[in-house]
Amino acid sequence: MKIFLCSTSFDLEDLRALAVNRFGDRHEFIHFEDAAFPSRRGLHSHDQCIEAVKQADVVVCIIDRRYGGHYRGKNSAAFPEQSLKFKVTVGTEKKTVETKIATKDLSISWCELLTAFEAEKYVITFARRRTLDEKATRRANQGVESFTPAHVDDIRVFDLLDWITKQPKDNWIIPFDTAVDFLEKLEKWLDVADASMVLPATPESRTQKPITVIVEGQTDAEVVKVIAKKYVVNRPLSLVVAQGKRALLGNLQMYAQAFKDSAGLIVLADADTSDDREIQIQKDQLQQIVANTGRSDIRVVFAVPEIEAWLGKTEFKRDRMSKFNKLHKELYHLQEELGARAKSMPSLSEFIEALKEFDRK
Repeated sequence: MKIFLCSTSFDLEDLRALAVNRFGDRHEFIHFEDAAFPSRRGLHSHDQCIEAVKQADVVVCIIDRRYGGHYRGKNSAAFPEQSLKFKVTVGTEKKTVETKIATKDLSISWCELLTAFEAEKYVITFARRRTLDEKATRRANQGVESFTPAHVDDIRVFDLLDWITKQPKDNWIIPFDTAVDFLEKLEKWLDVADASMVLPATPESRTQKPITVIVEGQTDAEVVKVIAKKYVVNRPLSLVVAQGKRALLGNLQMYAQAFKDSAGLIVLADADTSDDREIQIQKDQLQQIVANTGRSDIRVVFAVPEIEAWLGKTEFKRDRMSKFNKLHKELYHLQEELGARAKSMPSLSEFIEALKEFDRK
């Protein structure tokens, strides 16, 4: 993956260097300290950074004590005034406060993040725990005009953190205490990002028939990528998003023909129930469709009651994962607890076994 490092420099140059040193052999880092940092003739240095963001697959943002320099590039129109609302305590009264950050006051890092979110890059944000604690103290004393932070150099650091949490996706902030803590967490989150992206097949994998998995929706596909990263080692993975259960079942014969050259085809659908009798009825109906395809290498797995259960969710109808903006946090936990969850969730274990079966072929 191409990873852009978004942070201030003076307070975080050590963490930036450590990240590149630790993971530079696995990923390509885009960082201004690199002599090969992409540049375009005639652009302001701030705009060079903005353009570099667009070349990345993932943007790793690190926030500590400094707010950083203000954006002074030539494209200020791309970075309009930002406003956000947050709940605070003023005296003994709790209220919602709105604050505005003018374009001229936006930091370079803030503009890099605006670019990343606009371009729908995968954004992972880390913040020093001391900074997050001080933000909580500030919000609890928002009405105190004489408040002076002890750690950060500018209270707009707190505004940036709150702004990130208001984004529609990738709005989870990962706290860290030390450099060791940061590197350990970064490694795990980069693994999740890697598993959540469709990467070009390697020359070796092109000679192997892929395992094809058909799922109902995009969230299901993200879950499958995380699982496959651990259990599929010999073959490439081909994912097909059917856009709904009806489309998946209705087009199964077409899929069976279209992917006849795969090493095996796994149909992963939501059971939408925990009732064993209802699940068996669905399986029987689907197996009849499979039998009509004439293929013996199709496996049908029903996630019980839905694939969200594999992510530890319990309220499905009121809280669909398609609307759950902390998906990557849940994928991270799934990756960490995959073995244990498989032992307690038969449908997850069944899916893993199907992957392993075709991977061994």
